[in-house]
Amino acid sequence: MMEFMRTMAAGWVAKIFMGLLVLSFAVWGIADIFNGFGRGAVATVGDAEIDARDYQVELNKELNILSNRLGRTITPSQSATFGIPNQVLGRMIAEGTLDDLALKYNVGLSKEELAKRIAEEPSFQTLGRFDRAYMQNVLRSLGTTEDRYVTSREKLEARRQIGGGLAGLATAPTASLKVFHRFANEKRSADYLILEESKLPEVAEPTDAELETYYKDKKLAFRAPEYRSFELLKLEPGDIADPSAVSDEDAKIVFDSGSNRFRTPEKRRVQQILFSSEEEAKAASDKIKDGTSFDDILTERNIKPEDADFGLLTKTELTDPAAADAAFTLDLNTVSDVVDGRFGKLLLRVTEIQPEASKPFDEVKDILKAEIAADRANGEVLDMFDSVEDERAGGSTLKEIADKLNLKLRTITSISKAGDLKTEDKVTDLPEQEKLLTGIFESDVDLETDPIDIGSTGFAWYNVIDITPAQDRPLTDVKAKVIEAWKADKRRTQLTDLATKLKGELDGGKSLADIAADQGIEVKQAKDLTRQSQGVSVPQSAIDQLFNGPVGYTATAAGENSQLLLKVTDITAPEFNADGLENDALRRQLDQNAENDLLSQLVGGLQRDLGISINQPLLNQLVR
Repeated sequence: MMEFMRTMAAGWVAKIFMGLLVLSFAVWGIADIFNGFGRGAVATVGDAEIDARDYQVELNKELNILSNRLGRTITPSQSATFGIPNQVLGRMIAEGTLDDLALKYNVGLSKEELAKRIAEEPSFQTLGRFDRAYMQNVLRSLGTTEDRYVTSREKLEARRQIGGGLAGLATAPTASLKVFHRFANEKRSADYLILEESKLPEVAEPTDAELETYYKDKKLAFRAPEYRSFELLKLEPGDIADPSAVSDEDAKIVFDSGSNRFRTPEKRRVQQILFSSEEEAKAASDKIKDGTSFDDILTERNIKPEDADFGLLTKTELTDPAAADAAFTLDLNTVSDVVDGRFGKLLLRVTEIQPEASKPFDEVKDILKAEIAADRANGEVLDMFDSVEDERAGGSTLKEIADKLNLKLRTITSISKAGDLKTEDKVTDLPEQEKLLTGIFESDVDLETDPIDIGSTGFAWYNVIDITPAQDRPLTDVKAKVIEAWKADKRRTQLTDLATKLKGELDGGKSLADIAADQGIEVKQAKDLTRQSQGVSVPQSAIDQLFNGPVGYTATAAGENSQLLLKVTDITAPEFNADGLENDALRRQLDQNAENDLLSQLVGGLQRDLGISINQPLLNQLVR
């Protein structure tokens, strides 16, 4: 729901909701918040300390979540862009504030009740029952212990009691619900024109002076990025698999044990006639035996041959077992006796037979050898990993290791962090490319680094061998690109100016139809759009503009290589039923926000009394 509301609002509504998120997590909990022992406090609130190790665990957890959502690795140093370090610290300080309050007023629950709630935790259930051994395995996989989990869960339950006692019955006013309901469901229609860049007059070539000025103003856009060159040593099963080491005898054993894999079963094309009674089927069968053809029976029953055709199928692909047994005993172009099928009485005819075929051993032995070699290599990867690490510990270079262990060393010359080569070619085949390039650009020349994992079965080592700093390119090197960019900017400016001019005419009383006629284009209509409309003919920028004014409101909006000139023609307010099921989710969210608002006031007041101290140098080290 929160994601829906953030999308819906795209502005002030999002700010209202997001301001309460940190507190919501602090009170109602995240399933696995664990306390630890560490290297000092990153912050204190009253007498409660936020341990540096705990903070780093929570920060890494949030970074993993964000990385999964974005589909790329977010490093601690990049996390500040998303505000993650401050969000995590704010949540943990709020937790510490409420923990302090719970301790002061002896808020908590009995050991028996705590044990009961832990036993009811769905994450620790197997076959519908609590399993302590399973719980311990889950906690171990999360990097914590049972004792630490119990301690953190006890604090979480205390915070929930405080939250429920203070704000558990808080409700948002119906007036608020109505406002948000209208915001989400109001519909608007508009007439609009599309002004396209492609229909503008051709832009003249820039003068040398114009080009020089433009280049100086936009120099950063044409700047050469930092390039790095590196060596890459990759270790996956395929890198050490040796099919030539697999004997014909070993491959033959596998072939004989699974020869069906290389067998193509017999297929038959079967036609059927379905009868509603055994008498009908028997009468048709007798006719065929007396000389009437199967095709004649199809004609009599108004059945097209293609409608009677099952297709070319194996025996197991025929879903009716009785039909399958009968069809695969018939000779070609013969008709069966009456078959007692799953859905009625049948007559069957086989019109095509594709015999069973098996590939000989010599034809598939190379495939089998490659598979056997790959399977053996899976078991050798970790041994080879240890060999590489031993050689690195002994001071060997990646090239020396590759030569000694017969591994392939790859050298990548002058690549940017985005994967672009200096030659302007794009590299897309590096293992774990984004993670690898992030590591390379955080490393230095000849600095030994940890290997990265490739999937679940491989590893890669890298060594930076050269760094070319980012630098300005001279105009002569990028002149063609600068001219192209200058023209594109000119076209966009011309189009924006045209849209502004036509909007002035529209606001001055000229009709949209007359403006369209002048421009040689047509008036289009967008009907019943909501703020969340997707897959429609107008861009989101135009939808946003539609909701900025009353009927008759005019605006321009940027499209893809276009500008839209639009006029609101209709506004439809949604019917509102405060008790309607469609408002349940929204009401729950608003009620939750009302609760969080009360809690935020409590926490804010407590923090002013207790005082907050942040160890900024330590915090900087943790997010570096």
